[in-house]
Parts: sequence; C-alpha cells; structure tokens
Amino acid sequence: MPGAPRFAFRPEGTKSLVELPATTIRFLNRNFPAAGGGYFRLLPYSVSRWSIGHVNAKDQQPCIFYCHPWEIDPDQPRPTGMTAKTRFRHYVNLNRTEGRLRNLLKDFSWGRIDKIFFEAAK
Repeated sequence: MPGAPRFAFRPEGTKSLVELPATTIRFLNRNFPAAGGGYFRLLPYSVSRWSIGHVNAKDQQPCIFYCHPWEIDPDQPRPTGMTAKTRFRHYVNLNRTEGRLRNLLKDFSWGRIDKIFFEAAK
C-alpha cells in the first residue's frame, strides 16, 4: 500500500494497539518489500542485506523479517496440479533459503519484537 506507514505506529482511534508493518524500502517514490518470504528466496541475498542495512542506517529503524518454516525445506512434498506460476512462486530457491537465513542472522543483530519495539508500545 503506497501510503501505508512503514514503521511502528498506533492505528487511528487506538490507545493500546501498536502495528508493526513488515519492513519495506522506499525507492523511486514507492515502497518495496524487504521483509522476507518470496522476495528473500527470489532475489539475490545481497538485495535483502542491502535493504535491511539501508533501513537500519538511513531510516534509523529496526526491521521485521519473516520466513515461513516450509521455506527452509527443499525436500517438502510437491503436489501435482499446480500452475507453473504457483509452482515457481512456492519452490524457487528453496535450496538456498537456509543458507541465506544463516547469513542474515550473522550479518545483523536480531531480537524479540517486544524488546526492540518496547518504546513504540509506550
């Protein structure tokens, strides 16, 4: 969503709810996903590393990254009947995800959401 907040915020009309959007990077006046999932598998690791580093350095903000458990299992069952597009989106680079995730954990400092975003929750 082009106009959506990119960092922790309280939705209008709430006092106790803090929304933590998935990390995006602002580029060419648009928000691009930088939080994981399919983009983490599809694009080179260097894109994720640069994006997260850029948000940390330029925006002075922590990042939220996600990965589904199935994304680190290249030997998962492969049902028949999927379209080529669905098969590509689901299975591309599964064999690289675990190594990329290990690199990501080494390249950056990570912590619990409740600790990192404690100030936003006050």
